[in-house]
Amino acid sequence: MIISKNRTEIPEAIEYIRRELGSAKGISSAEVTKTALEVEDVIDVMAEHLPEDPKAHVNLKIHRFLGNLEIRISARGTAFDRSDIGHTAAFDDDPEVSRLIEMLNSKVLDGDMTIRHSHGTNIAVIKVVKSKYTQLYRTILALILGLLAGFVFKAVLSQEAADSLSQNLFTPVTTMFLNSLKMVVAPLVLFSIASSIADFGDMKALGRIAGKVIGSYFITSFIAIALGAAVWMLIPIGNPALQQAVSDAASATIAKGAGVSASIKDTIVGIIPSDIVNPFLKADMLQIIFIAAMMGSAAGFIADKLTCFKDVLNDCYLVFSKITSMIIQVMPLAIFCSMSKMVLSMNTEALISVFSWVPTIYFADILMLVIYGLMILVIGRMNPMTFFRKYFPAMVTAFTFAASNPTLPTSMKICDEKLGISKKIYSFSLPLGATINMDGGCITQMISALFLAKIFEIPITSSTMLTLFLAIFVLSVGAPGVPGGALVCISILVPQIGVPAEAISIIMGLYSIVGMMQTCINVTGDAAVTLVVAKSENLLNEEVFRS
Repeated sequence: MIISKNRTEIPEAIEYIRRELGSAKGISSAEVTKTALEVEDVIDVMAEHLPEDPKAHVNLKIHRFLGNLEIRISARGTAFDRSDIGHTAAFDDDPEVSRLIEMLNSKVLDGDMTIRHSHGTNIAVIKVVKSKYTQLYRTILALILGLLAGFVFKAVLSQEAADSLSQNLFTPVTTMFLNSLKMVVAPLVLFSIASSIADFGDMKALGRIAGKVIGSYFITSFIAIALGAAVWMLIPIGNPALQQAVSDAASATIAKGAGVSASIKDTIVGIIPSDIVNPFLKADMLQIIFIAAMMGSAAGFIADKLTCFKDVLNDCYLVFSKITSMIIQVMPLAIFCSMSKMVLSMNTEALISVFSWVPTIYFADILMLVIYGLMILVIGRMNPMTFFRKYFPAMVTAFTFAASNPTLPTSMKICDEKLGISKKIYSFSLPLGATINMDGGCITQMISALFLAKIFEIPITSSTMLTLFLAIFVLSVGAPGVPGGALVCISILVPQIGVPAEAISIIMGLYSIVGMMQTCINVTGDAAVTLVVAKSENLLNEEVFRS
């Protein structure tokens, strides 16, 4: 729509805005009035700054894209400042306007209105509706474009050029993003858990909740291990001819496994750190959770004498939550680079030789999602489709980065804002689950161990199964929440049943594909348990969950 310099078209423009916004979903009448007021103010100021040209005019457009709705106002002219925007007399006789006018400046400051001057043109954008699915759309789009770009580059570039592109562009961007998340995860977990425990008050209730969460994690882990074994028995993959595919390419992964313990005693002892610095340097989540629990408990006990410390914990949590939100805004770019990098580094021959391993694990993973849905339906008495629909962005994030810890910020935000779970639950259960609840990893380890055992013609007896059950459970608790953690555990696991550790070289080429889905299962299991426990403790806002 065009508004001339004399502004005679303003009433028509306001009516146009009211009509268009009134027909849109989710916009209240007060929001329509406030937006109309803002539009009039901006048009008025832009008209005053138009050049001395009888043809000069102001352009008004409404844009809708991916659920977002915004109004764009532009015109050539001299630059003006936000402070120049003030209300006109068009609505002065409306008693509601006096309150709405006061909200205008706050809307500008909150970022719902942006004003800039570029190449002699003033441009104002008023964001009326922000779709809650915008980040999800961007994430999925980035994932698809990353896959397509990877296949295109792989087809048109030489191997050297593809490697150079991956090493000099895709890898650095992905690494910087993951490093930024690693930077914020430890303090976010620390202050989230500490502030939650400090505010809890009832330590007996906190102990009951912790027992429910940990017990549920252990139960789902055993279900995942049994499911992996059942799926392999149904689809007994493994061809002895693949023995010749074993190489020394797994040496680096085997070396990483040297520091991972398969002992229950060592895992329990290792929870308590010997100092307060090393847990953060090593990103040891179990030790960080222990420190946070001690700090929060102490803050709760001395709350009467030192109330400011609880406020400091809450303020620090808010600060690191905001930092996390800022980092997540650039996640689509990192996802694009991560997927392109994965495709460029994919070994096509490995895809063909052990392809049956991938769909078998994916089949078991999908069955595990069904089990989570049944758990939410039967135990929690809630609609599992609502859970999966709302939690889907975190599942996509986990699938893309194949790491539990970088997904924590997204998962915590969704549990709070979309699922209606109390911070008292998710601030403790999600960081703990990212460390000890590896259902997807349990499935991968069990199927992989049986797959490799068949390749090396190791008989699968009841004692072999028992050994795998116990070892996988312990390793799932101690597995690092980083890319490739389960592959390291497999290198520790298979020698216990007579398979050489070097056998993991057979599956290494395809592990990145499996690792994405298994991490998706890991974080989904954490959220599903958190939701059910929150419902059982009456710490779930069911109106938010159902909305």
